[in-house]
Amino acid sequence: MVKSVTTVRTGARTVTTARDRLLNMVVNGHWHCIGLNVEGTTLRTYMRLLLKHLIQLSRPSEASPGYRVRARALLLSLGLSSLMVVTSGGYGAYLIFSKIYSLYRKSQDKPYGRSLVRTKSQTDLRNGARIMYIPEDVFQDRKEGEVQDVEARKKIYIPRRDDDVYEHDQYLFKNVEQGRAKNSQLFYSRFMNQMNVLSKILIPSLMDKNAMLLGLQIFFLVMRTWLSLFVARLDGQIVRDIIAGRGRRFLLDLACWFLIALPASYTNSAIKLLQRKLSLNFRVYLTRYIHDIYLDKRLAFYKLIFDDRASSSVIKNIDNSISNDVARFCDATCSVFANIAKPVIDLCFFSVYLRDNLGTLGVAGIFVNYFITGYLLKKFTPPLGKLASSRSTADGNYYNYHVNMINNNEEIAFYQGTEVEKAKVMELYDILMDKILAVDKSKFNYNMLEDYILKYTWSGLGYVFASIPIVVTTLSTGVNIEDANMKEFIVNKRLMLSLADAGSRLMQSIKDISQLTGYTNRIFTLLCSLHKVHSSKFSYGATGPPPTLTTDVSARKDASQIDVKREIVQGTVQRNFNGVRFENIDVIIPSVRAGEGIKLIKKLTFQVPPQIEPTSSAANSVQDLKKMFDVSLPFFEGPGASLLILGPNSCGKSSIQRIIAEIWPVYNKNGLLSIPSEGNLFCVPQKPYFTRGGTLRDQIIYPMSSDEFFDRGFKDKHLVQILGEVRLEYLLKRKKGWTYLDAVADWKDVLSGGEKQRMNFARIMFHKPRFVVLDEGTNAISADMEDYLFNLLKRYRFNFISISQRPSLIKYHDLLLEITDTTAGSWQLQALGTAEAITSIDHEIDELSKKMANVAKWELEREELQGKLAII
Repeated sequence: MVKSVTTVRTGARTVTTARDRLLNMVVNGHWHCIGLNVEGTTLRTYMRLLLKHLIQLSRPSEASPGYRVRARALLLSLGLSSLMVVTSGGYGAYLIFSKIYSLYRKSQDKPYGRSLVRTKSQTDLRNGARIMYIPEDVFQDRKEGEVQDVEARKKIYIPRRDDDVYEHDQYLFKNVEQGRAKNSQLFYSRFMNQMNVLSKILIPSLMDKNAMLLGLQIFFLVMRTWLSLFVARLDGQIVRDIIAGRGRRFLLDLACWFLIALPASYTNSAIKLLQRKLSLNFRVYLTRYIHDIYLDKRLAFYKLIFDDRASSSVIKNIDNSISNDVARFCDATCSVFANIAKPVIDLCFFSVYLRDNLGTLGVAGIFVNYFITGYLLKKFTPPLGKLASSRSTADGNYYNYHVNMINNNEEIAFYQGTEVEKAKVMELYDILMDKILAVDKSKFNYNMLEDYILKYTWSGLGYVFASIPIVVTTLSTGVNIEDANMKEFIVNKRLMLSLADAGSRLMQSIKDISQLTGYTNRIFTLLCSLHKVHSSKFSYGATGPPPTLTTDVSARKDASQIDVKREIVQGTVQRNFNGVRFENIDVIIPSVRAGEGIKLIKKLTFQVPPQIEPTSSAANSVQDLKKMFDVSLPFFEGPGASLLILGPNSCGKSSIQRIIAEIWPVYNKNGLLSIPSEGNLFCVPQKPYFTRGGTLRDQIIYPMSSDEFFDRGFKDKHLVQILGEVRLEYLLKRKKGWTYLDAVADWKDVLSGGEKQRMNFARIMFHKPRFVVLDEGTNAISADMEDYLFNLLKRYRFNFISISQRPSLIKYHDLLLEITDTTAGSWQLQALGTAEAITSIDHEIDELSKKMANVAKWELEREELQGKLAII
């Protein structure tokens, strides 16, 4: 690399070229900085010689301390720079390999290969995992300066869901919630036990990426502490060079200062990035865990209203808990870890170094000061956990009330209820502000005490402890070496300040831990409730029968260990049945009383169709694939059966539909519910539901997704035919033909009441279930349209159950289930066309005739009222 400097002699003087002067500067720089002679060294052997010399100088030896400090700085900079290059190169190679591997797997995918179902938004793999394709907006600038929106999709791998994990975690949450660990632990902390259970969700295994990120964060925290120690020593050496007037050494040490700044800056940035990345990963893991329990086929999102915590702020404002509380908990967890780990590492490193300078007594005095400070701060720490929890509750109430106003804005406008709503919103806002102000007020005295002790008291004691070695050395030798004492004081002072800063951050973490306890308790309460309602033995809020009294102590102990809730719901459910059958079922409102609660209907028994032949083609639930795309043909073989459930308000009609949909339990032991398979049963509630932010196509095919719609071979022309069948084809004229199917709107406000109910019939025509349950499915539709839609169901041979309070629907049904006595829960089932049914219809006609006889009288009264109004 460096050869001997050549000169050109001109006349009496020697002329050195620019290249030679540069080489000479490099040679002198190596010699004065680290004492390395590189003259005559080639480029091939330069790096090996440099690394060998730096490693030799870094070891404890008789070399100059200045050389040793500079050698360590250079060695550290070279190591971290190499690490950055290797890491960046490895990540680039990983991206290239992932792209090539994905292309290879895509070419290997067959209909019966690795993937089971592939849609536009995800791929379901055979091992149960999923690959989600999330759309992203990538903005690129055009040459003219315009912004172009380019569609991109990010691929995220979601591991297979293990249902056994949730069943196992259910008992972990229950043990901590009930405090069963108190008897088995010498030191019991509810907060630590809650964090122990939650940590299994955040870091499932030691080989998980979150565990690796946590290990990297600890590595960089140790690296930053070591760099702080190195910078403190370099700072003392720079000050000594300035006082001693050593200009060349000052410039060399200053160059080392700027050199060590590179790895120090990289380390600080890496710590912040890892902390943020870890917080986001924690949030992803915890949110997916909650979603898997909250949104699954066990309908936990609905059953939460029956939990005993339904009135608590966590469950009442569950949207705020899932969105905001989870984010705050993850941020607070990572922040507390960083605020504790960094001071603890600093205390360990700085204490070992200061022990050599201050002695054991000085370090012991420092830690005694820490313990006294920690005791005082803990004693005066306000209950920030409870305050943070109450603030989250007030925030959720204020947010949810605004959501309620948005969802019911039209009704509020009709009632002219602006003043009432404004007063309620201001009341909730004032409560929120009071909660926020309460947190700030509680911190005032604590912050004043904290600043006085940590900033001023510790700084003053730092000067005292840093001066101990100088005073002791001067008194013992009688000589004051100002040069060495200045360096020693600067180093000790900087380390003492760093140690004080570490202690102050450790003391401040007490306040952060107090806030974290509030968030942890809310998340733990949410997960306990979700696990409870997600259980297959969920008791719908019932507490179970009282334990049996016995004199046998051992028998009583065994009985206490049995979960009495498993015997609360005793009914039997038979699935994949070729019909809908109730047998001796008590319709009971779910409550804490369970089977002893309010019985709306007693011993209900019926079956649709009345006669079921398992081998008959008419009872076969398998659809003819040739008829799936042709709505002009009947969907099923054989005639369809129909049942009308008739009765007044609050008699339990809708409760029958809830039991059929399995969202209400069958309590009585001799009750039997038989229902068809999931794809052959379609329940239509009283209030039509429309997805928010969906297209008109999404509303018709709900609950099918648009990706599945196209991947299964459906076309928009099938939807157009269905809209024509339910007389909604005029909707397509609002825009240019079929493009209206892609229109996105708030459809619950765009469509009228009758259009919403006809949209339910469009969904029935699209999904083609064998059995349909309609709860007041036509009460907002005109009589002629109602007649057409019921005849449509009969024409396509659907089996349907209608729930209504209007006897006029009798003519569309074959069976009538009439709830006769709402107090006694009695009922009557009859086939329409019999003498009893005809008598019931005649009775209804007589009632209507009596009402029609009063029409003339009512018209006369109306004219009199109009005349009085005209006079006024």
